[in-house]
Amino acid sequence: MPYKILIADDHDIIREGIKNILRNQAAYEIAGEAQDGEEVLEKVASLKPDILLLDITMPKKSGLEIISQIQRLSKKTSILIISVHKADAYVMQALKAGVRGYLNKENAADDLLPALRKITAGQIYLSADVSTYLLEKASKSPQELAKEKILSEREEQVLRLVAEGKTAKEIADALFISARTAENYKNNILKKLGLHKTSDLIKYAIKNKIVDIEGF
Repeated sequence: MPYKILIADDHDIIREGIKNILRNQAAYEIAGEAQDGEEVLEKVASLKPDILLLDITMPKKSGLEIISQIQRLSKKTSILIISVHKADAYVMQALKAGVRGYLNKENAADDLLPALRKITAGQIYLSADVSTYLLEKASKSPQELAKEKILSEREEQVLRLVAEGKTAKEIADALFISARTAENYKNNILKKLGLHKTSDLIKYAIKNKIVDIEGF
């Protein structure tokens, strides 16, 4: 009996690419597709797939945001992250949350089938580029790691001001940029972090010590 797979990604071309890879694989059956985080939860609840191929950055709810809910809805579902993000913060957060594998979208054509074979055998899969990236990070000094933040210095400045409750105009005035540019920075930060709301940004800023919690 083939393993039932749910494909969750907000880009049609990615879902089609995955379906093409799996089309002639008798061991796997495509049970359904989802385009945003809320739809993922609905489909997991109704389909109870064996494997969920999950993107991190999706509308409404991010992949990382819903992992624990997915596991409560269907204990049998193994989660394989397929993402453009390979920063260790994303990989480690996903693994700690209980996913069974993590691979980069750039190499999905080559890595997907080996990943599925490992996962269905009860093992964890990390694509070679993700493993290499983590090993390189592990060998670096704290000073070198500090230079490899997910956010740029300017993005951290914007995030700090957002977390302090500043409006787009106030951020623009403080950083000598336009209000539109300030909004663009905020939207890019949300996308990079896989978040969706200002309140999520505030929590992230506090957790990562970008803003001082005593100021709240």
